Amino acid sequence: MSKVTRIIALVAAIMVLLFAGYHIESYFGQRIEDSAANDELLAIADSPFDSDQLEEIDARNKLFNYSRKLFGKSAPGKSPISGNQTNASIAKAQTRKINFAALQKKNPQIVAWVSIPNMPVDYAVVKGKDNTYYLKHDAAKRKSSSGAIFLDSKLKKDFSNSDSILYGHQMRDKSMFGSLTKYRSTSFKNKHQYIFVYTPTATKKYKVSSTFRTTKADLKPDLSKTKSLTLVTCDGYHAHYVVRAKLISSKQPGKK
Repeated sequence: MSKVTRIIALVAAIMVLLFAGYHIESYFGQRIEDSAANDELLAIADSPFDSDQLEEIDARNKLFNYSRKLFGKSAPGKSPISGNQTNASIAKAQTRKINFAALQKKNPQIVAWVSIPNMPVDYAVVKGKDNTYYLKHDAAKRKSSSGAIFLDSKLKKDFSNSDSILYGHQMRDKSMFGSLTKYRSTSFKNKHQYIFVYTPTATKKYKVSSTFRTTKADLKPDLSKTKSLTLVTCDGYHAHYVVRAKLISSKQPGKK
């Protein structure tokens, strides 16, 4: 190999490294912004105050909290799940009240909140005019590659359909619906059975009934007599992973 060829090869290698570094930095920068935005919504959701009365969380704290969540006790790429569901965590989830009045000042299309105790799923649920807008916008309508958790646009916002379908991206850091594929493990499913959906008028408790992977373009809703909740995320090329749960109780917000 001539000297000129070696120099060209070296320059090309440096350019590849710089290009890769730029995209890695850009990806994690976006994820930090996304996490900070969701932290803001979380603060509003669990606050008894109006959103205008809440002070903005310090940016450095947002970055620290996100990095600790992502890289704390879990290695990069692993889901930062805090533990198995317990009676205490279920009871706390049952009596939780979400401040929808404050959230809807941020975005009137926020119709619910979905949470899986002791899993990194704790997000506002939006319902757009179609099923494309919130693929690239977060729940506060800011542009985001993480998108938002959104209810199928054809369904009722009070979750009164026979099957209410929620969509969310499969993120590399297991945020959004990125942790759902852990339900492939039977032991994991047995320890994380309950999903809560909060609406302005009800706290709905669901129990996971089935999980599966599908390559079908159109997911058929569950039309059984018992109302269902279906969570859908991407799982490889033209495939989706689905977690389906049955409604076992619907109570007034804050009631056991």
